Amino acid sequence: MMKLILFVVGIIASIIGALTGVGGGIVLKTFYDLVNAGGVLAIGFYSTVLVFTMCIVSVLKQIKSGFNFDWPFLISISIGSIFGGCIGNSLLNYAAKYIPENTTKLIQSVILLITLIFLTIFTNKSSKNKKEANFNWFAAFWVGLFLGAISIFLAIGGGPLNVSLLVIMFHFTMKQSSIYSIATVFFSQITKIISIIATGQFMKFDPIMIPLLMLAGIIGGYIGTVWNQKISSAKLEQLYTYFMIALVLITGFNVYRFM
Repeated sequence: MMKLILFVVGIIASIIGALTGVGGGIVLKTFYDLVNAGGVLAIGFYSTVLVFTMCIVSVLKQIKSGFNFDWPFLISISIGSIFGGCIGNSLLNYAAKYIPENTTKLIQSVILLITLIFLTIFTNKSSKNKKEANFNWFAAFWVGLFLGAISIFLAIGGGPLNVSLLVIMFHFTMKQSSIYSIATVFFSQITKIISIIATGQFMKFDPIMIPLLMLAGIIGGYIGTVWNQKISSAKLEQLYTYFMIALVLITGFNVYRFM
């Protein structure tokens, strides 16, 4: 019964992730922390499997529908994400090895809560300043480095942070941000996938959850991308704001619980 619930949550997380550009990992991690679905490394792994699968489906569908990426910008922020992912993965493994699990989850939740509050406020302010999108590939690399590191360490896929920083720093519309965010998340998760396979960590986790979450990522990624292509950027901005507020409340509760 619990696996069915986790599968359904995976689909919902993927729909939200592909629709708003948040990746879905943050939804999965927040809920799995709430129900104690596994340890720090297990939840991080499940999140990576779901997000990686969802991103493949979403990016391919966006390209097929005719969305034109600015490839130098995307490649630059993605390379930064890959290097950042290595840093974040090393920090997460260090924390899992030397810091008590509950303390690690508390640290993750506190960092996430502060980040979410900050980004929610500034994203709303920045989205009202209608400026032309700035595809600065040099700045994109450093933003990608930061996003890759923090997203892997927090095991959230990075989507909410990506969307907000793309709006704040590069003046993207919400729809542009959501699509570029998914593409960036895809590259940042590659590091985690390679690390897990190379070290054999996947052998330690529930083997049934892997195909279940991959299926959830495919279903949710397809549905979320279809909806993303149909709604306006203004409507997407509203949905994103509601989603961020909900995450702030849930993450705040997790902070209280882990304390």
